[in-house]
Amino acid sequence: MKKYLYRGFALVLAAAFLTSCGDDYIIGGETNPTNKVDMTTAEFLQSMEETKQVVALFERAGMKDVINGNVTIISPSQWSINRYLRRKHNIELRNDPNAPELSISDISDEELKQNMGMYVIQGNYWSETIQAEGKLLKTLNGMDVFISYDETNTDPGTAWDGGGSPWWGYQYSRFFQTIPKIVHIHYKRGDNWEWTGEERSAFGDRYGDNPECDHVYRMYLSDVLTKTGVVHILYEGDYNYSDHYYYHSLFFFGTRNDDTL
Repeated sequence: MKKYLYRGFALVLAAAFLTSCGDDYIIGGETNPTNKVDMTTAEFLQSMEETKQVVALFERAGMKDVINGNVTIISPSQWSINRYLRRKHNIELRNDPNAPELSISDISDEELKQNMGMYVIQGNYWSETIQAEGKLLKTLNGMDVFISYDETNTDPGTAWDGGGSPWWGYQYSRFFQTIPKIVHIHYKRGDNWEWTGEERSAFGDRYGDNPECDHVYRMYLSDVLTKTGVVHILYEGDYNYSDHYYYHSLFFFGTRNDDTL
C-alpha cells in the first residue's frame, strides 16, 4: 500500500489521487519504492524547487561538506527565506520608503556562518529511529532541540483553522491507506523549555515573537533518507502576510508585525 511522507496537504493529496496502489512512498510528488533517494543531501535539496536556494545558503556558510555528512537536516524552505527578506525589507521601508527590495544575496555570509548550523543535527534521526517519547539533541551551532513525531489523522493547517474541531473532509484516513508519520522539531530559545502551547502563550505572544519563547514546527516533508543523511523540511507558508503564525522565518528573524508595513 502507499505510504505517504507528509508534504503539505494539497500536494500530498495530488500525489495520492494520481498514483495506484503499491508498496510505494511519495517524495516530492513522485512515487518511490522506499523513502530513500539515490542522491546526496545537497543534491536532493537542490532538486526541489522549495529548497534549492537553501543549498546556496549552506554553501556560503561553508557547510556543503557538512550537510553531505552523517547528519539530519531540518531544512528551511524558499518560503522561510522569502519571509525573512520580506520582514527585513519592511523594517528598512519604515526608515526609508525608497529602500530597494532584498534578495538572497543580501543575507550576509557572516549571518549565514553564525546561524545555518541551527538546521543541522549530527546523526540520523527520522520517525523509525526516534523513540516514541522523542529525543533531546543539539544543533551544530549549539541550540537545544527536541525532535519527535506523531501519527495524526488531521492537518491543523487546514482542518483546525477557524473552528474547534477538524472538518471531516480533511482527515487523512479518507484519502490515504496509511496515516502519515509527521516529524516535529522544538527549538529552545530562552533559558527554559516551554513544552506546551499554554506555556508558550503565557508570554502573551501566540506568534512566538518573544525571543525567550520556544518555536515548535511540524514538517512539510518528513523522513527522506539520502545517500548521506536524513532530510526534513520545515512547514512552509506562502508570500502573503496572512501566513499562519507557525510558518518559519529564516533564523526566526523578525516578528509578526514585520510581515506588513
